[in-house]
Amino acid sequence: MTLEWSIAGALLLLALVPVAMRWRSPLAWAVMILLAAVTGAGMWWWNGKLELKEASESALRSKTPREGRPGGYVTSDSCHSCHPHQHDSWRGSFHRTMTQRASAESVRADFDGVALHYTGKTYNLKRRGGEFWCEMVDPDWEYVEVLKRRSRGEAGAVPSALYAVAPRAEKRVGMLTGSHFMQAFWVASEHGNMQFSLPFTYVFEMQRWVPRNDVFLIDPARPWVPDVWNVNCLLCHATAGQPRQDAKTAVIDSRAAELGIACEACHGPAAEHVRANADPTRRYEFHYSNKPDPTIFNPARADHVKSSETCGQCHAIRTKARPAEWQQEGFPFRPGGEIETCAPLNSYDPKALNAPLGDARRRILEGSYWSDGMVRVSGREFNGMAGSACYKKGDLSCLSCHSMHQYLSKDDQLAPRRDGNQACLQCHSTIGTQLEAHTRHRASSSGSLCYNCHMPHTTYGLLKSIRSHWIDSPSVQSSLKTGRPNACNLCHLDRSLGWTARQLKEWFGKPIPALSPEQQETSAAVTWILAGDAGQRALLAWHCGWEPALQTSGRDWLAPLLAELLDDPYSVVRHISSRSLGRLPGFENFSYDYIAPEPDRARARERALDIWRAQVRTNSAARPALLLDASGAVQQDRFSALLRRRDNSSLELLE
Repeated sequence: MTLEWSIAGALLLLALVPVAMRWRSPLAWAVMILLAAVTGAGMWWWNGKLELKEASESALRSKTPREGRPGGYVTSDSCHSCHPHQHDSWRGSFHRTMTQRASAESVRADFDGVALHYTGKTYNLKRRGGEFWCEMVDPDWEYVEVLKRRSRGEAGAVPSALYAVAPRAEKRVGMLTGSHFMQAFWVASEHGNMQFSLPFTYVFEMQRWVPRNDVFLIDPARPWVPDVWNVNCLLCHATAGQPRQDAKTAVIDSRAAELGIACEACHGPAAEHVRANADPTRRYEFHYSNKPDPTIFNPARADHVKSSETCGQCHAIRTKARPAEWQQEGFPFRPGGEIETCAPLNSYDPKALNAPLGDARRRILEGSYWSDGMVRVSGREFNGMAGSACYKKGDLSCLSCHSMHQYLSKDDQLAPRRDGNQACLQCHSTIGTQLEAHTRHRASSSGSLCYNCHMPHTTYGLLKSIRSHWIDSPSVQSSLKTGRPNACNLCHLDRSLGWTARQLKEWFGKPIPALSPEQQETSAAVTWILAGDAGQRALLAWHCGWEPALQTSGRDWLAPLLAELLDDPYSVVRHISSRSLGRLPGFENFSYDYIAPEPDRARARERALDIWRAQVRTNSAARPALLLDASGAVQQDRFSALLRRRDNSSLELLE
């Protein structure tokens, strides 16, 4: 820009010289001198601004993981000239923005003089131009204290008394992860480029800062401890990340081919591809012949296994097969290679819980799977799909439904014509000709949408229920065995397991399992909401706001159940319940703060019940399956009995 100012000033002066010479006037020369002075001052001011900006950016880059690494990586910038449309569609996706450096363009959270308070600590947020800062307890001190306690076999949380004398530091926010639903923020360590998490997340839906433990389904008794981006998020929120932790000093000097999920994450290192295609004759030969280029991996041209494994390098439950190697180089998997190098955990193996390091394995298994091996957390779709017959016996791949470059919405990147039954009818075409005979529902209803029966929302993550990617059929037996809600009862919220079993017997010949009187007569949704574990309660709370379920089951009976969940021990259950409650008549403007103190939550519960009691219900018949008597009042004895049976076991879902 300094050069541009110089050229502009010189051209302006040259243009005015003839004028001044012609006028031979002191005024003309004075104007020229003034313009020269203004130009010079502008050059000086702009140059200083650029130098300050460059110094700021240089300081930011020096304290955050480096972009660029060996192994043939050339970054996505090298792809644009030959693949502009693909580059633009990728750039518009949420994959690109999985990890970004903090800037005025990337940060969506409020940093303007915000003071946040959590567990007795204060975090003062500030914005200085395009920089974002936090004055806080020194995260390096806190991290060392956590490590000391762990080395002594104690819980990771630092005692609150120590925070009274803890040193404080002002830290610049260097990076953020997330751009779809929320953003998490990271500050740098004084040692290497290790990144510590702020204990708050900015949630777009609520437009507010929320403690990180309150945006995940985590046991409320579990204390918050700092996360380190370099040994956690680096796995999936960057391209070909390398932690690079010094074994002796533990200092981290991480790097990645690129922050975020870039072109080479899916296509592999592209240096050889770029070099070979610098020859235009070769480039056009492959372009017009539509032949595969052996210098690059293209998932769209690969078989369904290799294509899907490309997605599975991130969208899978994995362990570090060789921890020491990973600590330096990261995962060795490259698109088109062997996914086993990522060591995916493809099933829930109860025997593994008694193996060495059983506690760590137990946390992964119980926090990721239902007990029959079906995935129950978001972001792990490869494990689910890989367990499906459509994948094991057919040609189903991630690209059967999704697309990185042609998608209906960047929310889920469904390919065109894949938001309805067309995705399944690619293979099951005969069902399409006799849809109602197969589904036993009207063709235009949600009950005839293949996804709803065979991929129900039994996965949890991101403060909502998400479709399972293990393609399966509704089964009461599975619900009894695992506790996982089945597709029928997630839509027919007012029906019992006994009703579902009878329908599946009549329609598809499935045997009716042994059921207790309660399972025969009481709504399965009611039972899961009142007596289920935190994961079940979260799923059912979401379905109480799911429009197909509301249309099928009615809305006038749900408020007492959702009101009860407003005071649930798990904060995410409370939030999901309040969101669903707001979709019921009379609750559109219901005021509620899901992270408010317990007395406030209890009062909100009572306010919700008062609103429901005041509503006029025209249905005067008793509805015992829903715990309602003939007056429409709750059968409190049955309600309380179920509530006393609530599964309060500790749960953490590792989304």
